[in-house]
Amino acid sequence: MGEERGVLAAKGGFLSETYRERGLRGCAGKLLAALRMSLPVFALGRRTNKSVGAYFDLITDDARTFYGDSFHFGYFKEPSESFAKALENHTDLVAGMAKLAADSQVLDVGCGICAPAIRIARNHGCHITGVNISAEQVRQGQELVARHNLSDRIIVQEANALKLPFEDSSFDSLLCIEVAGDICVSSGQKKRLMDECFRVLKPGGSMGFSDLVFTGTPSRTDERVLQSILYHRGAELVTDWPALCKESGFEVERRMDIIKETMATWDHSLAIYESRQQDVERRFGRAIARRTLNQLRQIPDILSKFGSFVVISARKPGREIS
Repeated sequence: MGEERGVLAAKGGFLSETYRERGLRGCAGKLLAALRMSLPVFALGRRTNKSVGAYFDLITDDARTFYGDSFHFGYFKEPSESFAKALENHTDLVAGMAKLAADSQVLDVGCGICAPAIRIARNHGCHITGVNISAEQVRQGQELVARHNLSDRIIVQEANALKLPFEDSSFDSLLCIEVAGDICVSSGQKKRLMDECFRVLKPGGSMGFSDLVFTGTPSRTDERVLQSILYHRGAELVTDWPALCKESGFEVERRMDIIKETMATWDHSLAIYESRQQDVERRFGRAIARRTLNQLRQIPDILSKFGSFVVISARKPGREIS
């Protein structure tokens, strides 16, 4: 959902649902988030870190309604797999890259509402600290963790990943699951993110990382589609993450490109929107619903021309974590 649809969504059908669930205060929060998300794009022509937080404050309820609790692409190891299974595959792949151990201390950078953290904590027996710039996602993440009776294993807090509130060498492992392109709104911030990840990781610890990247700059028409659907432009995603990892001091032990295995995500997104067209129109209006469907249909072609999806296992040099 881009900035135009975000503003209109705050005025549309789902605002009445917010009122039923959280009253006037919840509605005011949605409207404020829409304003904070949109103003920097209109005034400056670009996102800011605060506007990214506001974007996720605004769209999280809708994203959960239509897609579920994981905020990343699916990784379809088999074409016949369900979307839910593909989302789990993506989580498991990045967790494997981080070389998690039982009872280890793990940092989840940009943790969403903690659906991946919940799965990882159960599968690996580790303790996870999740950080997120979106206050609303932190709130919902804390609720979800409590609902799964994992509050003793997963801590969720609001924080900026570009200035992590932790001492050097605080964590045994680190996760960064498809969030770096959202967190970083400039080239300089990409290096800063990697520096922070390196700083808080213990020597010998590993980072599991994944993100959508672009290998070239799309046309203006394609950029408008991307900004509307993803709230950022393809040009912002032109990044060599393995090189930045190495520049920050990491040893890149493994890397993959899974763009082909993620593409079915868009087939499932379209199917969800088409099967629930009345819900979409009620929440956003008929014109925006139809435009969104048209834009979703264009995304696979844009990604086939310019997209890559990097997955990395990177290690901080030093003693092995016992």
